[in-house]
Amino acid sequence: PPEYLRLAPLFEDEVVCLMRKSHPMAARSLTLDDYLQADHIAPTPYTVGQRGVIDLYLAKERIKRNIVAYVPYFGMIPYMLLQFDAIFSAPRSFSRHYSALLPLKVVDAPVKFPKIPYFLLWHERLHRSQEQRWFRELIISVLRNDSHVLN
Repeated sequence: PPEYLRLAPLFEDEVVCLMRKSHPMAARSLTLDDYLQADHIAPTPYTVGQRGVIDLYLAKERIKRNIVAYVPYFGMIPYMLLQFDAIFSAPRSFSRHYSALLPLKVVDAPVKFPKIPYFLLWHERLHRSQEQRWFRELIISVLRNDSHVLN
């Protein structure tokens, strides 16, 4: 983040694959070949020409997945997965949430992606505000100490 933002680490999450329960690959463990040959939905990169963290990691490993659609909103992707046989590589907490609401399945990724770190960010001008400090400490204590939030 830019230097004028403060940050506090919150937690880390692992990357899994989310797909509809009727996806042909949902009934078995994914192999690397399955993963690379499958159709994927990915979030739209923030800037033109930039790759997301998943594709940056795959590029370092000299492998590439088959992205068939880029979507500007994370929350749209689970609903799109219901419409066709595609995979979304996503954080486990996100995937668990949507698989509890929709007929989706969470499958372990066949690639050992690095964990995704999450941070709380705030502007320097609010750093000393008592109200903001109280609110930040509340968020940090809930996300760091309450395991039910992430599980």
